[in-house]
Amino acid sequence: MRIISGTKKGHSITSIKNSEVRPISDKNRETIFNILVHGKEIINSEFTLEGCNLIDLFAGTGSFSFEALSRGSHKALMIENNNEMVDVIYKNGKKLDFLDKIEVKNQNACSFDNDDNYKFDLAYIDPPYGKNLAKRSIRNLLKKGMLSDNAIIVLEEEIKTEKSNFEELELIREKQIGISNFSFYKLF
Repeated sequence: MRIISGTKKGHSITSIKNSEVRPISDKNRETIFNILVHGKEIINSEFTLEGCNLIDLFAGTGSFSFEALSRGSHKALMIENNNEMVDVIYKNGKKLDFLDKIEVKNQNACSFDNDDNYKFDLAYIDPPYGKNLAKRSIRNLLKKGMLSDNAIIVLEEEIKTEKSNFEELELIREKQIGISNFSFYKLF
């Protein structure tokens, strides 16, 4: 795995072999960021990647957050409850010289608290497939008021998963890649 674009373009990202870990591939990450930067639905929502604060739920290796930081995002909060993956995130943060731009919480992505009362402009949610955690994690973000007015939520789910609907969110784009479906939401 590597950073695709930005100030850290070409730098590698460490991962581990673990049956519970499913890092987003370079190809999928590139597609998602192309949509975030160039997609007309995203541009019309007034979201901008440059300078945004992001939250990465079920962060894994942190590759999504590190890609966003390389492309100009301001800060990233990564939520990951696997101790081994938290160590990998810190290792990648140090390797990329991003330790001052990240915060990592070793907590449950469906119930954590935002102690700093940050508002996030971008949320990336990539729960383990087949565990029905997407809805709970998004409900937690909404209930605790963690999203800014122009926030974009990118939800990765397995294609065969029943679509999640949220009264507070508008589905503005979907993209299927391989066995994954990426849904882009914005607040109503």
